[in-house]
Amino acid sequence: MLRISGFKTSVVAIVSTVCILTAGSVRAGSYDDQTIPGKWIRPLLPETDKEPEYPSYDKNNGLEIARDQYWAGQYRRALVTLEGIRKPKKFADAALIRGECDLELGQYDDATATLGNSAVAGEAAAQTLRARVQAAQGEYQAAIEILQREIQQHPGLVAPRYYLGAFREKLGDLAGATAAYQWFVTEPHNYLQQWLGHPETFDDAEEVTLIGRAVDRWATLTMAYQHEFQLHDVVLNMFVRAYDQIDRGYWPAHLAAAECFFDHDDPPSALDELQQAMAGNPNDIQAWALLGKMQLGQFNFDGADKAISAIRSVNADSVDADLLEARNLLLQQVAKRAVPPLERALARQPRNVEALGLLAAAEAVLLHDDKSAQLLKKADEFDPGSPLAYFEVAEQLAALRQYSRSAAMYQIAMKRAPWWTAARNGLGLLYTQSGDEESARQVLEAAHTLDPFNYSTTNYLRLLDIMGKFARSESAHFIVIYDAKQDPIIPEYFNDYLESVYPLVCGQFHFEPAVKTQIEVFPTQDEFAVRTTGAPWLPTVGASTGRIIALAAPRRGERTMGAFNWSQVLRHEFTHTVTLGATDNRISHWFTEGLAVQEEHSPVRWEWVPMLYDAVMHHHLFPIDELTWAFVRPKRPIDRQLAYAQSSWICQYIEQTYGHRAILGMMEEYRLGHSEDEVFQNVLHRTEIQFSDEFEQWCEKQVAGWGYDEATSEKYDQLRTEGEDLIERRQYQLAAPVWEEIVKLRPEDVLPHKRLAGLYKVCNEPEKSAEQLAILAAVEVQNNLYAKATARTLREIGKYDEATKWARRAVFTDPYDLDAHRMLADLDEKVGNGKELAREKKVIGILEEMRN
Repeated sequence: MLRISGFKTSVVAIVSTVCILTAGSVRAGSYDDQTIPGKWIRPLLPETDKEPEYPSYDKNNGLEIARDQYWAGQYRRALVTLEGIRKPKKFADAALIRGECDLELGQYDDATATLGNSAVAGEAAAQTLRARVQAAQGEYQAAIEILQREIQQHPGLVAPRYYLGAFREKLGDLAGATAAYQWFVTEPHNYLQQWLGHPETFDDAEEVTLIGRAVDRWATLTMAYQHEFQLHDVVLNMFVRAYDQIDRGYWPAHLAAAECFFDHDDPPSALDELQQAMAGNPNDIQAWALLGKMQLGQFNFDGADKAISAIRSVNADSVDADLLEARNLLLQQVAKRAVPPLERALARQPRNVEALGLLAAAEAVLLHDDKSAQLLKKADEFDPGSPLAYFEVAEQLAALRQYSRSAAMYQIAMKRAPWWTAARNGLGLLYTQSGDEESARQVLEAAHTLDPFNYSTTNYLRLLDIMGKFARSESAHFIVIYDAKQDPIIPEYFNDYLESVYPLVCGQFHFEPAVKTQIEVFPTQDEFAVRTTGAPWLPTVGASTGRIIALAAPRRGERTMGAFNWSQVLRHEFTHTVTLGATDNRISHWFTEGLAVQEEHSPVRWEWVPMLYDAVMHHHLFPIDELTWAFVRPKRPIDRQLAYAQSSWICQYIEQTYGHRAILGMMEEYRLGHSEDEVFQNVLHRTEIQFSDEFEQWCEKQVAGWGYDEATSEKYDQLRTEGEDLIERRQYQLAAPVWEEIVKLRPEDVLPHKRLAGLYKVCNEPEKSAEQLAILAAVEVQNNLYAKATARTLREIGKYDEATKWARRAVFTDPYDLDAHRMLADLDEKVGNGKELAREKKVIGILEEMRN
């Protein structure tokens, strides 16, 4: 290998050759980085980022320029700069920069060769960096041995002590790690006390950041946070002082602060610090890995993909990228696709416990319990007593609501790491989702004692305190809990309605839940969102986690989603409870959503009509394998609604074409853990592609009579203009036939129904008006205007029984509408329904008192 002034020649040294070879055929940016030859050429060329600003006093100093380039994340450019320095005056400094760059680029052999040079072998910083290179390859024991020798020679250095603790943690040697971190808080190196007394004496940003990291880990492992409440702020102040006062350009302190916030479940603060770190170095792999995890926390799979791509643009063989890719795929519930990147990671680092844990999780999700157990055993061989692999399995099983299997794994992780709040939070959330609030409180209170600053723990405990004050209304199959002060009318309706639909929904899917279903009605949207996600605000009104159905109060007010037809929402969510239970929580998301929409027994929503028509006619329906994720990671504003509509139609199509037995058969296949394509082939005897082709043909027939084709649209526009003109001239008798013709052209359009309802009323045809109003009311779920109008019109013509049905829908759609209740009470009296009348009188009294 060529050597220049004592340095080996990196691959970057042949950049000039590459440029000559490609100059005639390839311009910058004219090739694809992900395919040949771009994927070969890209790693040999300097980064395309704008070069950093160099201080005037460094512009002629190649070594400092290379340092600035490295610091800005331009690692290949820095290596090229170093190649241009024939005889660096500060050989050791150049070697360190080269070693750091090679480490980031994954060029471990090059880094080892550089740092093993006799000219730098005696440098403490070089040996610490050499240990980091070993650790980056999963060779933690070798790294520890290097650090131990370095500590013997230089016992007062901060960096070797910190990395010794970090690498011992990676090996699961918690006692050894704690001892290493203990050095930072005991005499004669009690940096914690020194900092508390005289923080101004610390003037090295790197050392302060490492000290802060070490103190944080010591406080975590020894559970010191639970009795030394100031420690959290002390650690954060170390990071802040490092980047705010000691060295404003020291972005690793921002990264350390971001990781600290992330570990304490405070994503907003973590993101703020992370953005500042990435402003200093947009190519740092650890920053991108953290950002990718945060994106997954928001189900932003595209954001995680971007992070993976950014990591691989620096180090194409990065294990961090493989692990993040696997997490991304596991969260998308495609465990089979998560296996290859994990196997790649383990091929490079066979002892990587995180990779072993994620692979064990993937096998557990695939119901390969024997393989999962073998992988966990292997993790124990490499890292005895480590909780990490078991925690990874617990997290993935929890995401699929495999409650008992997940809880068992969380408990092992907790037993092995009693200081680890993440495992306790995971188990606490699992208990809340399964309805075991008492166990949840015990686990979360223990977590809060360990770490009083954990954002998620505090949110869940606050929620449990709120729920502890809720009232309960229990019936044969349901427990409804609610805020008696803010929502006193909830128990007057919910249990009776739920019991009325229980046999219908359970009979439809041949399954009854083993325990009572718990309905939790939260007075504000924030509390509902914390219940379902752990953080405030979720843009929906209901959610089912199996036994638990959480609901936002159907009430207008501050921090609520407003009124909505709670009965329709509850029937939808209880369908989830039943289908999730029948399939052991393995049903595909799109399938349970489609069945739930079908079980609402509601007409196609007006806003879905043009959306569905466009998707069908322009072939924009989702492929089956993308349908689930249109709910979770919509790329367009309409995607989530289109996913609901398409899923519902698929279920309707299967029911009509293959019969209800096929629905039940698919549910059984999901219960057995079969893949999507296996489900389709085993039950419908169609591949997903074949099914999709046939389904699209059915869809085309559904929309054929909707009147959105060009010829019909032209006629529609002409008639609409004529009809609107007649209304404006008050020619109502002449306008009605025009709008009747329009409704025939477009029966699924809301406008002609609205116009006809009004025209029939002024033309003294109340029965026809009521018919149109009922069509409008049947689709409306957030406003009871049409339901009240329908009931009122039917009451006027003496059809009290029908009027009562629509008055009750008006009450169910807006249960705090006093006028709706008074109308229902009047109708109950007219039809002689004494029980319902008594209830309405009671509710009217409650509402009148609330008004006062």
